[in-house]
Amino acid sequence: MTEALHPTTGFELNLAALRRATGRAPAGGLIEAVEGIRRLAAAEGLVAATPVIRAIDSALARGERGALLQGLVTILEDALAQRGSNDSGQVYAAACSVRLAG
Repeated sequence: MTEALHPTTGFELNLAALRRATGRAPAGGLIEAVEGIRRLAAAEGLVAATPVIRAIDSALARGERGALLQGLVTILEDALAQRGSNDSGQVYAAACSVRLAG
């Protein structure tokens, strides 16, 4: 039987995988890390992370790695720290739009 990870541990493991992403990182492992974060964030009610996770999905689908992805991961870390404010998701969505626009 697989032991369930504490949400904080799960977030850290998946965020670490995204932080290590370079131009040569295979997309499969990164997509798996994003999915893990998505599931944990949904279970914890961290709605501010939703638009950031979507932006990361979009960046990975375009083959982005490196600095752009690292910037989005930093925004995601901030969003995961938000608790309670449902409207903060709009702020993070705007931050991702700015980051993606360059």
